[in-house]
Amino acid sequence: MSSQPQTTRRQGMGFSFLLGVAATAGFYALVFFTPLRDTMLYRYTTEHAVEYVIVALFCWGLMDVLLKVAAFPKESLALRHEWLPQRNGREPAANAQALLDLIHSQPQWLQDSKIGKRLTAALGFVTEKGTADDYREHLQYLADLDDENSHSSYGLIRFVSGVSPVLGFLGTVIHFGTALSGISFDDLVERLPGVVSEMGSAFNTTTCALAAAMTMMFSLFVCERIERGIVHAIDRFIERELLNRFEIKDPSILPFLSVVQSANQEALASIDTTLKGQIEIWGRTLDAVFQRFDQRQQHELQSWQVALDVLQQRHQDYDTNLAERMQQSLVMVDDKQEQHLSLIQTTVEKAVAVRDDFAGLARSLETIARGEGKLAETQAVLSDNLRVLRETQQIDEALHGLTAAIHLMTARQSLPVLRGAAAA
Repeated sequence: MSSQPQTTRRQGMGFSFLLGVAATAGFYALVFFTPLRDTMLYRYTTEHAVEYVIVALFCWGLMDVLLKVAAFPKESLALRHEWLPQRNGREPAANAQALLDLIHSQPQWLQDSKIGKRLTAALGFVTEKGTADDYREHLQYLADLDDENSHSSYGLIRFVSGVSPVLGFLGTVIHFGTALSGISFDDLVERLPGVVSEMGSAFNTTTCALAAAMTMMFSLFVCERIERGIVHAIDRFIERELLNRFEIKDPSILPFLSVVQSANQEALASIDTTLKGQIEIWGRTLDAVFQRFDQRQQHELQSWQVALDVLQQRHQDYDTNLAERMQQSLVMVDDKQEQHLSLIQTTVEKAVAVRDDFAGLARSLETIARGEGKLAETQAVLSDNLRVLRETQQIDEALHGLTAAIHLMTARQSLPVLRGAAAA
């Protein structure tokens, strides 16, 4: 199990080495064949063979860092993936094979992730052993192994960050040795400018090496921190999902467990039989209750039907009586209306007759008014007649004549009033 990570690590280092060679070649192609030749970068990376080695190691380590950074998104996505179904309590160890098949059914990039490999190794242990004994120790071993592999995967970066300063000091020493070699005391004054120039360029190698070492150390810090967080997240996931997932059986209590299991099976069978009988009894009871409910419902339905029929008949009778009463009321109203019309007609006829009487009275009064001049003569004649009547002692007839005369006088005095009424 440890040989597979080592093989993968070697393959990764070989791929990063090829990328580093290509990056080094590209870098020096830019430095030599572009305007970068006249910059500080050219002077700091091409003065000595040691600087070429430092740049090559830096490119190799940088490619390894980029490969690790490119793998982090895949690991993050794998951590968010739903790997295992939700569990309810402990499961038998035999379920590990089904879970392992579920892991193998995932896409290949998920299986190649750190969490995929950890789950495969953890479930494979239970599948091969057939029990969950010593499972906690095995999970701890897998966690320690991942920590070790994570630490060892940064060996190249640590090597580059550690050897770069040494190479820088080596280049500086070589520069000093080259500058001071073959110089005698007599030639010191003449060759002093060249020695000073060589000593000045000697520190360029140290500067290049320290810059490469600082970059590698920072990359190591960032990448190792991210990967350690991923490994710790995997540890928490394994502890939550697998540590207490499977049943652990002690061999010393297996006989007792078999006895308890057989007793439980018998008890469950007895309970099952009793429950089936009870369910049958409940079924028959419920059928009887439902049948009674149906009968009662039918009886109530019939009663409601009869009541509705009676109510409908009463409504029909009431409607019939109401219609008859309405018809009688209409007949009475018609009779009353006819009587009223006849009374109105009679009244109108009487009013017409009264109007005619008033017209005749008016004509009579006019006639009386025209005959007013003859009233004095008539009065004189009446006086003579009264005297004659006295003489002849016909008192009754005279009284009647006097009464008529009085009426005539009264009518004459009331003539203006009657004319105003007639005009109105």
